[in-house]
Amino acid sequence: MWQIQWMLQLIPDNIFTWITYLLFAAGALLYIASKLITIIPLMGRYRLPAELIAIAALVVGAYFGGQLSYREAIADLKARVAVAEQQSKDANAVLEKKTQEHITELRNAKNANKTIIKEVAGRQIDSQCTLPRSAVSLHDSASRGEVSRGSSSTDGTTSTVKASELLETVVDNYGTCHETAEKLRGWQEWYQTQKKIFESLK
Repeated sequence: MWQIQWMLQLIPDNIFTWITYLLFAAGALLYIASKLITIIPLMGRYRLPAELIAIAALVVGAYFGGQLSYREAIADLKARVAVAEQQSKDANAVLEKKTQEHITELRNAKNANKTIIKEVAGRQIDSQCTLPRSAVSLHDSASRGEVSRGSSSTDGTTSTVKASELLETVVDNYGTCHETAEKLRGWQEWYQTQKKIFESLK
């Protein structure tokens, strides 16, 4: 059966449509003719063959009609998929632009804060504050998702790390956190948008 369907796919849609209509019309006319020839003398013997040919034409026409409906459904689905793909592409471009703009804003804010640290706040905090080794140890352990252990977690001696350096690291970390959150929100929006677009095909 699949060989027949494959061969039928080779026939262009417009020609296939005409063949289907012609089979229906020929079958119907031949069936009517088979009923009329019984009233014509000497023609009655052709009634049965004419009926069989008419029925065969109608059956083949009905099969072709089903194939025609299948082709129309496939063509409609392809058209809807093409529209959905274009909508997806457009939505991706808008979302990518919006997400990138937000990330750029976040990076600009981070860089501006780091500039303030270097030019003003850094000198102020370094002149008024020194960091014990325990503070640096706690920061480093927390960055790795670990608990600070050992003597370094309670060591109160002064660290060689400046307070401005720690502050700059904190600003970097917050900036990275906000960028990651923005990317996550962008991915969530992308998923919901794509889901909505392709669910409309059902």
